[in-house]
Amino acid sequence: MIFSKKQKQTATGTKIPLKKVFTGSDGVDFYEYANPLTMPAKRAIAAEVATRFAEMNMTKSQLTILIEAMKKAGNAGNITEMFHLLMEMEFRLEYIGEEQTMVELAACYFIMDGEDESEFSDVYKAKKIDYIKQNPGASDFFIQRAFELTTKYSEISAQDLAVYLKANAPANERFQQILHQLKLGGTLTKSITQTKSFAKTK
Repeated sequence: MIFSKKQKQTATGTKIPLKKVFTGSDGVDFYEYANPLTMPAKRAIAAEVATRFAEMNMTKSQLTILIEAMKKAGNAGNITEMFHLLMEMEFRLEYIGEEQTMVELAACYFIMDGEDESEFSDVYKAKKIDYIKQNPGASDFFIQRAFELTTKYSEISAQDLAVYLKANAPANERFQQILHQLKLGGTLTKSITQTKSFAKTK
């Protein structure tokens, strides 16, 4: 892999020492802190929050949608619906890893060309997420690195992780369809029915 040779290179940030870890095909460089303990508090807090969501295999927005749907079902006395939502959450918790949450975690830990390493910017976080998603080489590298940062599954190889994420793609698509219907005010039962119909047409 072309980025494997980049991991041992060092670079000095303008304020905090950094180590180059990846160079994209377009020449864009990414770095990590030479000493993790020098990570600014704001970034460290964001990384800790992102780690927790990565371990739940749900983003904050996804979890919020499920919680609001559970409240709605509970207030309506629809216990069946509420338990279906709980089962969806439990199902996600059993995942080994999930791509979107790993990308968001990587966006907290790694620094992009032009980014101020002494701060943490939501603008640059979004910029890094977009870059990683749009560049297969970057996606493979940063998802694996973020996966390793969760420590629980750090010994799983990049190849095994890629196979796992690919195998879980249909389940993730189903989950996205459910979230979409919930955002539109539908119920989980309706969402599952529509998702199954959607799958049959593909």
